[in-house]
Amino acid sequence: MRSVVLLSCVLALTALATPVLAYPTGSEALEARLLSKMGPSARAWIAKEGGHIASSRSISSSASDIAVAQYGATGANADALTFLVLMQADRDADKMVSGIASDDMSSAESKRDERQAELSRDVRSGSQRQQLSGGNQVVSEANAKPSVSLLPNQGTSTFTLKQQPTDPTVVTPPPGLNLQDAMDRESQIDDLVSDAMKRLSPSAEAAVTAMP
Repeated sequence: MRSVVLLSCVLALTALATPVLAYPTGSEALEARLLSKMGPSARAWIAKEGGHIASSRSISSSASDIAVAQYGATGANADALTFLVLMQADRDADKMVSGIASDDMSSAESKRDERQAELSRDVRSGSQRQQLSGGNQVVSEANAKPSVSLLPNQGTSTFTLKQQPTDPTVVTPPPGLNLQDAMDRESQIDDLVSDAMKRLSPSAEAAVTAMP
């Protein structure tokens, strides 16, 4: 019963966390126009910094400004890069929400399956015991107990886990991040995107120069 309730709660949270990209009106079109002025190096840097912001321990308005300043952009280019980095961070944060929701649901389903398997084993075991006579039941229970070997260990196998290659494009959530926290962080980044977009008036956008 508890597993069913847990699964229902997770499903409800998953429904709330279903990706619905509601960016500010015109932001995606603005992003596309600005990205058309960015070369491969700038695009790669935007993706990297967006991932850093999305996976940072805390969300702040200064993180993107500091990154852009270190990149060396100024004026309209700095505002454009700030906006583009935050748009990327927003997408990465949304993926993070979806991933955590999926993991929570999978965990709940796994616990439910384990509980159902345990109940099935108990039912089968009880049915088999009822079919056995008294003496045979004692023998069956004795045989069911695991035996412990008193012989010395003949050798221990050593397994080496293969190190998986690190994908720099994968955004790793901060340790201990739960679903509600991830959704709150995404909401904070949404607000930062709106603020950054306000700094990009038509004249400011027109002043953005191409970057390699």
